[in-house]
Amino acid sequence: MAAHFSAPVLKPRLYERGMSDGLKPEGYVDPDREFVAILNAPSGPVELGPWVSEHRAALETLMAKAGGILLRGFSLNTPHAFGEGVRAFGRDRLPYLERAAVRSEVAPGVFTSTEFSSDHFIDLHHEMSFARDLPERIFFFAETLAETGGATPLADERAATAKFDAAILKVFEERGVIYERNFRPEIDMDWRSAFQTQDRADVAAYCEANGTQFEWLGPEHLRTRQRQKAFARVPATGDKLFCNHAHLFHTATLPPGVLASLIEEFGTENFPRRVFFGDGSPIPDAMIHDIRAVYAEETRTFDWQRHDVLALDNLICLHGRAPFTGKRTTLVSMTTLVSRGV
Repeated sequence: MAAHFSAPVLKPRLYERGMSDGLKPEGYVDPDREFVAILNAPSGPVELGPWVSEHRAALETLMAKAGGILLRGFSLNTPHAFGEGVRAFGRDRLPYLERAAVRSEVAPGVFTSTEFSSDHFIDLHHEMSFARDLPERIFFFAETLAETGGATPLADERAATAKFDAAILKVFEERGVIYERNFRPEIDMDWRSAFQTQDRADVAAYCEANGTQFEWLGPEHLRTRQRQKAFARVPATGDKLFCNHAHLFHTATLPPGVLASLIEEFGTENFPRRVFFGDGSPIPDAMIHDIRAVYAEETRTFDWQRHDVLALDNLICLHGRAPFTGKRTTLVSMTTLVSRGV
């Protein structure tokens, strides 16, 4: 269960310096850092896809500087229209394999955001940063707003990496990380849902192609282990940033009572998710708490408006989800797998 923390809701500040082709952000989610620009559609109904195609160069420049763009007021009413808007950015939409959360595909390359229980907080993370390659961009579409709550917290990894203790950065860079996952239907995710197949041979092919060790411990029990680097380099800027799932997979994130119950029922070797340093040694709980504390300090939030589209550089921006009530439908699409480049 993730720890909940509060974060300031920041009001956008008017921005007077325009882009070269006339694009002017109305403000930023964090005005002081000019983090995640806010762009309103021109007056009148404007389809997102054609507009993005026309302004793609300026949008790319803005994305590299701000880390993300919140697009508002566009004519956008269906998952398909959202998918076309994503495609207009000029990158291939991705399938969602090696899943860490339950999702449903509602249009080609368009999925529901995590269907994790609405009363839980989902911690900040880079999408699929447990994998060897990860999506360069992630896009969200606010199709239906929650009655209360349901914010998408954000954080700038550039600021977080600069704030982490040097000793933490050093040991993670030198040793890397190992992720271990147990796929079982009775807890967390089963292997069929995670890998979107009914065939063990498909799982084997995927794991072998991605350098993942795997072991079948029963008809319904798959264990995987993969060693990954703990950093990634942003293709658009060259920035080398902390980028991993250690602060989510570590047992220090679990309340003591939940941890004790899991140990009693499954044993530590059968936990759904575990993480170690790349040499197999344990990552101290204190380091995980320090990492999470920095991310909490760097969290920023904004208020969703219906049919907003949020485009994020997945290596620069972390995202999460606040608890909510009522029906909340947020769609997601990811584009272009990139290597870590470090």
